[in-house]
Amino acid sequence: MQNTQCLGILLPEDGPPDYEWYELDERPGIGEALPAIAVGKILSDGHHEHTALMALGATDRLAAVGEELIKDNGAQAVVWACTSGSFIGGLEWSLAQSRELSRWLEVPVTSTALAFRDALSALRYRRVDLLSPYPPEVTEQLVRFLRDSGVTAENVRVLDCPYAADSHRLDIVAAVRDFARRHESDSPILVPDTAINTLELVEAMNREAGRPVLTANQVSLWAGLRLLQRSGGPARYLQVLSEVT
Repeated sequence: MQNTQCLGILLPEDGPPDYEWYELDERPGIGEALPAIAVGKILSDGHHEHTALMALGATDRLAAVGEELIKDNGAQAVVWACTSGSFIGGLEWSLAQSRELSRWLEVPVTSTALAFRDALSALRYRRVDLLSPYPPEVTEQLVRFLRDSGVTAENVRVLDCPYAADSHRLDIVAAVRDFARRHESDSPILVPDTAINTLELVEAMNREAGRPVLTANQVSLWAGLRLLQRSGGPARYLQVLSEVT
C-alpha cells in the first residue's frame, strides 16, 4: 500500500538540512505505515515576522511548487506544512489559502494551522495550553486563530525564537517538561512550528507532560493521511490521534 499513494508536503526551505519530513517514508519500521512522501521546498529566510510570513504563505508561491509535486511525483493530496505561514493572516485567510490551493492544484489541500484546528475538533478539545516558539506578536496571531476556531489558549509560554532555525535548535522535550510542571492541567499542550523535529520525540513529550501533546508535524501527518482517506498510520508518531479518523 505504501507505494500506491503519494502525499505532497510543501515545506519552508530555511536552512536546517535535517527536517524530519525528508526521507520520513524510508524509516525502518515507520515507512511501511506511510504513503510515499514527496517534499516540495518553499524558499524562505525563516523569519517569524508578520510581513515575511504573509509573503511566505502567498498562494501563487505555494502553487508553483505544488504543481511540481503533482506532475513529478504524482502527489494525490498536499499539506502546506508551515504553522505560522498558514495562521498568520487569520482563520478566514487560512481557509481561503487552502481552498485556493486545492482549486489550483486540483487535489485536496490542507495546512498545519488547519490540521491543528481539525485535530482539536476531532478530539473535542476546546481548551489548550500553548508552548509557542514564536515571538510575542506572532504568538498573539496564533492565539487569535485558535480563538476564532473555538479554542481557548489558557496558559501560554512564548519562547521568542526569531527564526525557524532557532526553533529547530530548541530542546523541546525539556521545554515541554518545564511548561507542564509550571502549569498543571488536563488540557493538551500544543507545540507549533514544523521546524521543530518532534515525531521521534512526541512519545517522550507525552510522558513528560503527563497529558497529550500535539505538535505541528504530528497533526500535519495525521491531516495528510486523512486527505488520502488512509486509515492507521504510525501510532508512535500520531499518539492520541492514531484512533481518530
